[in-house]
Amino acid sequence: MSRKSPRALAAALTLAATLTGRAALAGPWIPGPGDGVIKPEVRLYAADHHFPSSNFSTSTTRASQLNLNLLRVSGDAGLGSNLSLEYDLRFAQARLSHAGISHTSTGVQDQEIGLNYGLTQTRTFADSLTFNVIFPTGATKPAPALGTGRWAVEPDAQFGLHQGRFTATLITGPRVFLDGGATQLRAELDLSARATRRLSLTGTVFYVSTIQQQHPLPPASQGELYNLLRLGIGARYRLTPTLHPFIEYDSDIAGKGIHAGQRIIAGIAIAY
Repeated sequence: MSRKSPRALAAALTLAATLTGRAALAGPWIPGPGDGVIKPEVRLYAADHHFPSSNFSTSTTRASQLNLNLLRVSGDAGLGSNLSLEYDLRFAQARLSHAGISHTSTGVQDQEIGLNYGLTQTRTFADSLTFNVIFPTGATKPAPALGTGRWAVEPDAQFGLHQGRFTATLITGPRVFLDGGATQLRAELDLSARATRRLSLTGTVFYVSTIQQQHPLPPASQGELYNLLRLGIGARYRLTPTLHPFIEYDSDIAGKGIHAGQRIIAGIAIAY
């Protein structure tokens, strides 16, 4: 795109943020040593609108077309001593189209690995502290970018409640970009209600608010500067005690300086 409109430029700068998203991992309940869960999934994201860059709003304007096909493998592996290893590994194909011209990037994205330490661990309530590191393995150019180009750390507090048919987990904490980047305040609330012996209905609320640093940011970092509210609904089926396929639909409801789109998620949680 040798001649970019302001919308196309904004789309390119915020693409890395759209791709990385939130690492929603296993939650506050710590599996025993040798136990865990692995979740391979496919995410299909599409957007042709953009939230305003000046204020947080539900309004959108037409923008460049962004399509993302993502293979994600996340999970939680028990290490013993109330510790677990969490990971969020991603491979994507991103396509950005504007004025009849399309550019495609394919490869690994930024990867996230962390340690989760359980505090209170009961059947009905759990909490934990997590420290994650985001590795800048995704290419920042040529556009569309697959990563932010910046190392980041994310210390999280996780809380979980389980009562009868209902489960709720909250994951919240800052993501701090270490090399001249921004600080994001991030939170995700996951809800689950068991409808039948095998079927559960799920809901997700994800929110991120960015605190911009005072000094100018290099172009590769500007994709970190966005604000977003995303809602999701889905279902999970207990096929066997170890295999739980799931499907989810997410929609970007409000935001600032980022694409507004929808995505379909399908995968399977494998307990071991």
